[in-house]
Amino acid sequence: MTAAPCAPGTATAGPGHGRVRDLATGTGPLLVRGAGGTGKTRLLAELAAVWARAGVPVLDGRTDDLTLPPGEFAVVVDDAHRLPPELAERLVPLLRHPRGHVVLAFRPWPRPAPLGALLAEVGADRRSVLLGPADRAQVAEWARERLGAAPAPELVDAVAAQTGGLPGLAHALLTALAARGRGRDATRPAAGRPVPEEVAARVRAELDAVDDDTRGLLHAVAAGAPLDDDVLGGVLGVPADEVAELLAAARATGLLQAGGAVVPLVASVLLGSVPPDVTRRTRRRVLGLLVDRGEEPVALARRLAADRVRDPQAAALLERQGDAVLATDPALAGELWSEAVAAGAAAPALATRRAQAAALTGDLDGALQWADVALADPAAADRPRAAAVTATVLAQRGLLARAAELYLLAGRERAGSAALALLATGAADEAATVLEGPRAGLGLASVLSVGEDLMAQGVVQSLRTGAEAADGITAALSTLTRSAALLEPVGRTALLPDTPAALAALVGLHSGELPVAESVLQRAVAADLGGPSSRPRHLLLQAWIAMLAGRMTRARELMTQAGAVACGPLEPRDDVFLQAMEVGLARRSGDAAALVTAWVRAREAVVRHPVDLFTLLPLGELVVAAARLRDGERLRSQLAQAQDLLARLGDPQLWAVPLHWSGAQAAIITDDRDGLRPHAAALVAAARTSPYAATLARAGRTWLQVLSDEIDPSAVVATAEELTAVGLGWDGSRLAGQAAARATDLRARAALLACARSVADGAGCESAAPAAGPAAEDPEGGPAPGVPAPRGQLSEREREVARLVVAGQTYREIGGQLYISAKTVEHHVSRMRQRLGAGTRSDLLARLRAELAQGA
Repeated sequence: MTAAPCAPGTATAGPGHGRVRDLATGTGPLLVRGAGGTGKTRLLAELAAVWARAGVPVLDGRTDDLTLPPGEFAVVVDDAHRLPPELAERLVPLLRHPRGHVVLAFRPWPRPAPLGALLAEVGADRRSVLLGPADRAQVAEWARERLGAAPAPELVDAVAAQTGGLPGLAHALLTALAARGRGRDATRPAAGRPVPEEVAARVRAELDAVDDDTRGLLHAVAAGAPLDDDVLGGVLGVPADEVAELLAAARATGLLQAGGAVVPLVASVLLGSVPPDVTRRTRRRVLGLLVDRGEEPVALARRLAADRVRDPQAAALLERQGDAVLATDPALAGELWSEAVAAGAAAPALATRRAQAAALTGDLDGALQWADVALADPAAADRPRAAAVTATVLAQRGLLARAAELYLLAGRERAGSAALALLATGAADEAATVLEGPRAGLGLASVLSVGEDLMAQGVVQSLRTGAEAADGITAALSTLTRSAALLEPVGRTALLPDTPAALAALVGLHSGELPVAESVLQRAVAADLGGPSSRPRHLLLQAWIAMLAGRMTRARELMTQAGAVACGPLEPRDDVFLQAMEVGLARRSGDAAALVTAWVRAREAVVRHPVDLFTLLPLGELVVAAARLRDGERLRSQLAQAQDLLARLGDPQLWAVPLHWSGAQAAIITDDRDGLRPHAAALVAAARTSPYAATLARAGRTWLQVLSDEIDPSAVVATAEELTAVGLGWDGSRLAGQAAARATDLRARAALLACARSVADGAGCESAAPAAGPAAEDPEGGPAPGVPAPRGQLSEREREVARLVVAGQTYREIGGQLYISAKTVEHHVSRMRQRLGAGTRSDLLARLRAELAQGA
């Protein structure tokens, strides 16, 4: 037990067995003070037992004949605050009896005259014990005693909280739990489960012993009334100056805690015992009194709403609170507005706000449902706001043309978002008209409106062609990063068709400015720009950068994070990026089976999301994969839409170049030189004004030479370096590897192979010494002389080849993956067949699987 501070010579509450013996052997009267349920009666019983064992007669001061026996004696008086005057007078001479042990146990309130006289008789040289609620350590000790095992911390916390530390209630609850749990169930938390009937019966008995006025006060506080004299007086119908006395009485029962709350277990039983309509009336009365004096009792209003009580004041309060927290906690705002409707607010009037809250928390389906209620009502005052919510959701689901129409319905302040959606669908002239339209009467522009205008302006700048293209890219990156910085403080609750950070990253990816793209995305993630619905997009774009650079493990990690932060399945815009990356990673790893599986899912994602300006990257990746799988016809329609979109925008180099590079890669994979030439020509034309296009144009020209077996090692190394510098490290490594596989000069092959590996590891080709290849591997790719096979019967290189053979790849595919020629792969397979003694291909595959499993 714990106790409040006491005067000198006063024992604190919670005496153990040793302390009880000391109290029993002490001289002079003993005072035991404590609120109801703190263990006064229990302590008296323990003292009486000690005296009885010592042969000392023990008398009950309230019921026994106080004729004193000869010799030593003890008198115990429980509930001394209820002593009648005549009985108190009979106790006075016993208090100073030299052979007597007199114990008075009483509550701190009331202090009637008979008790006051007894305390005055005792005087200042009193021994006293002050009892109070038990602390957690004491509850844990009781739990061990009752349960026979170390209790779970959750159970101890729950019992201490539910009982307020009152010993009587704690013992009763632990005993009930132990009886029901048989040890196992008793270790589970007690909070949230029904109150055991025997415990509830004990609480009801204690409540029955309380007078009506005090019980009424306990009910009012349990129902949500504060410890305020005016409020409690108004609820109970008593003068405010009488409330203090009622509070003192309630605290003396032990059922009202020092902090002002009713003991939770008691409140549960009390509210369950009182008719529900009485509790509802009490709560409405408290709410009205508090609101009338200018307070905002939100918790009480939420309780009324949970009980489906229709109260205009509660509904209005919940509506105001929802408005207040929308910017900081949209999920809570949505809950408050829902509760306002339960309390009587008109659902249609709150539909748009609930739609906005749902959208900000990532519940786009809910946002559409609520916004549709307002859009269907032409007289709805906040219909433009509902249109903006719906437009945002449609934009994230790829329906940008329809989103543009709705943003225009949302008003001139959303002109930037309307223009952005129009630009993404190729409607540049309409976008310009929207941006140049009049905005008179709007007053000062909001941060959101300015940020949206900057986004649209940044995309317009990125569409420049000819001699202005390079300056347009620089201007676009600057404008979009400024928009991102501007919106960071409010972007968490801004409903946008896309984030300026994502657009800046796309411009960076299309122009080879990957450091800028990565930096702006990192800031967006840190600031949570765009809220929950934009988190997957930012992470997926970071993953795309990692994939292009060849950091496959990092790309996988970011893709997993994107799925984890999504509010349910990814939206079509994000899913098309994710599925394209699954395809890209499978292609880059040479996993044919995974590529086929990913390709099937990617085709579905493309069908779900129409082609727009901001999804050309995944389309390009899928074009390359389609060529790899000889399934290019499936994307013919999407490619035609993309080309038409770019043509309507004037074939802007920034957005067209990566698609041409993908077309060039597809032609390279299929050895289609005629198919490569138009893409190479387009890259060469763009190279006049775009350094990125120039790099890709040189790469395309070098690929043509490699496919024609015209290997210039210096040109290949330089091109691989340039590709790595613009973030295409994997492409640079593959170019060098293919050149090495086709080279006939041994030293050139070694240098190219070293370059391919160095680029794949993130280093530059210049660090690869020409002699590095032969030193580790012979010209055919086998183990160098004197280098033993590390395990089993196969060398390390043969094990690499074996894994890919077992995976079902062709010799050419394996050569491309390992940067060796198909002839070298065939040589490896032949040696493995001989070494393992395999007669047929199926026998060889079985032996290779066994060998790989043995060395795993």
